[in-house]
Amino acid sequence: MTLTVHAASGLGLADQLVRMLDADPSLVHAKGGDGGTPLHFSRDVAFAKLLLDRGAQIDARDEDHDSTPAQWLIGDVPDVARFLVERGASPDIFLAAALGDPALAEKLIEADPKCPGYRIGKLPEFPPLGSPRGGTIYQWTLAFNSYPHQIALKKGHQDLFELLYEKSDTATRLLVSCVLGRRAEAEAIAAASPGIIATLPASDLELPARYCWETNTNFEAVRLMLDVGFPAAHPERSHGYTPLHNAAWSGTGDLVDLLIARGHPVDMVDPTYNATPLGFAIHDCVVEKRHPEGEFGRVVKSLLDAGSPWEPLDYPFGDARIDEVFKPLLHERLEGAAMMGDEAAVDRLIGATKPDPEELTRALGGAAKGGHVALCRRFLEAGAVINGKIGHSGNTPLIYAAGSASKDTIAFLLENGADARVKNGNGTSALDVAQRLGPFEEIVRLLS
Repeated sequence: MTLTVHAASGLGLADQLVRMLDADPSLVHAKGGDGGTPLHFSRDVAFAKLLLDRGAQIDARDEDHDSTPAQWLIGDVPDVARFLVERGASPDIFLAAALGDPALAEKLIEADPKCPGYRIGKLPEFPPLGSPRGGTIYQWTLAFNSYPHQIALKKGHQDLFELLYEKSDTATRLLVSCVLGRRAEAEAIAAASPGIIATLPASDLELPARYCWETNTNFEAVRLMLDVGFPAAHPERSHGYTPLHNAAWSGTGDLVDLLIARGHPVDMVDPTYNATPLGFAIHDCVVEKRHPEGEFGRVVKSLLDAGSPWEPLDYPFGDARIDEVFKPLLHERLEGAAMMGDEAAVDRLIGATKPDPEELTRALGGAAKGGHVALCRRFLEAGAVINGKIGHSGNTPLIYAAGSASKDTIAFLLENGADARVKNGNGTSALDVAQRLGPFEEIVRLLS
């Protein structure tokens, strides 16, 4: 593996770094990971000085986060960041807060009185993820969605926190108090300034969603924001996720229950995946698995109890906690009862609902998925569409049968006109499903 100038800088390999720069002085400006320069990766004051002496640009911006070396280094090696500021790097209120430098903070506030109200991950000064790339590096080197006040406290600079709070306008004091869970201060400000929440811009109203996301999950902060009047379902602007989407994603039962209790709708869908909070909870639990500590059984039950839409034909979901919640509910939906082979429930539901052809087709899909030939025959005779596409997946009954690997069910559907060439919404046919789940050579032959 070839040693890069960035690795030499980051690993403290002085001799190698000097040799590389002697051989090619332009390497001091070379673009490495995220488009950063060697100075972005320096982990030692002596190396930072060496790079500056060799012509490194002290305020060079990386390509992914549009952030300077000082901003990159403030988290892990604040002494290097301090050195860069002393050598003339452009300071900002977050550098001042992290370094605990009240004189620098005073100077910055005098030049820009609004800067105490800047937030990491808030446009335009310190953009979030996806704006348009990775957003400010402070999200990783300091903290996501934080005000300079929070950074000062995090770094142990109480005196600087007091200065920043004193210099903040009323709205910023309210927001900072909310995200820090300082209930007395937040409630006092809200009481003294009736209607203040209605004056906040959308970028501030998204704070409950931000503090339900995995980088900032904070029950007390969210409860306080709702108590002083923040709307419960205002989405964050980067992705369009609501507070409930974010809380469900991480399996945070207390937050999910709080939001539902405060009137957050459970049927809202996000603009990217067209998924409900229930869909977010299931996907993270079963597919992404980013939160093994998540209370996903509790979250799913809360969402279902609150009326979240759900798809019986997605069962089983692949996690016992979730499947246990859904299983008793299957018998209350025709397609679910058909999938479980519960003929008594099928009789009851057909008698109560008088299903139309679309509902009968869904029931046929359930019977096919469960491998229940007699029920398949019953639904076809009642008017189900043999090649009908079902639900959000667009699966046909035959595709569901292929997934169950039930030879008898597949043969029955084929004999009654099922077309193995029909594809679902993802372009997948019954044959594709059988081949993926194999080896089921006999079933593959049936469908070929």
